[in-house]
Amino acid sequence: MVKLTQYDVRNDKIKEPLTIAHVSDLHEQEYEEVIQWLVSCKPDLILCTGDMLERHNKGTRKLSKRTIEKPHHILYRFLARDGLKEGGMLFFQRCRQIAPTYYSLGNHEKYLRYEDRLMLKQFDITLLDNTQEEIMINGNSLLIAGLSTKADFAWCRRFSHESGIKILMVHHPEYVIEHLLQDPEVADFDLICSGHAHGGQLRWNGKALFAPGQGLFPKYTHGLVMTSKGEWIISAGLSNTVKIPRFHNPKELVLIHLHR
Repeated sequence: MVKLTQYDVRNDKIKEPLTIAHVSDLHEQEYEEVIQWLVSCKPDLILCTGDMLERHNKGTRKLSKRTIEKPHHILYRFLARDGLKEGGMLFFQRCRQIAPTYYSLGNHEKYLRYEDRLMLKQFDITLLDNTQEEIMINGNSLLIAGLSTKADFAWCRRFSHESGIKILMVHHPEYVIEHLLQDPEVADFDLICSGHAHGGQLRWNGKALFAPGQGLFPKYTHGLVMTSKGEWIISAGLSNTVKIPRFHNPKELVLIHLHR
């Protein structure tokens, strides 16, 4: 089952209230329950913060056939879960019928294909790959940006100095921790949305066991974090890439209510 988590975020720049659905880490798994939640919640905007598709190697989509680039990738040959064929794209096709949808890339989309980009465009999904775009919703002019897994931190630094309501999608929490929060030349954001950590996979007494990029007993795996650069919301994600079950860590769809 998918848990719905809601946050209220106050911002004096907001003219009229709006609701953002934050979707992350689908990994081409079953999506129908997520779609039902989105239909019932009627968000004004949908932000997908990476790992929606499985694109590990050039020319192949299977996680079990991924190139071994890091030692822990060997485990995926034994623990990987097969997803739905083109499940991520089928989700996007349904998603865009609900609300304007913006998508930034995670590590599982490292080798996004040219035909993927064409299909996303066909479905009217806005891919933000170290890029930004302005959108008007409920009288609010929003600047939506996506810092990709192949991150361009110089571009993100420039984006942070834009005027207006700045919302940054960045899949990796460690990019926020190690780069954005540590760089004195990075200004603030109105909202940062991340995924990747899967809520720590296994949780006990509110503590997470492991997260990629953060290692054992990670601190930033889900929830609302108040930072010096803006409010940061980390989703626990909608699926797993491995057969290890979640423990005290339900799959999560995040709803963010922005208002004055």
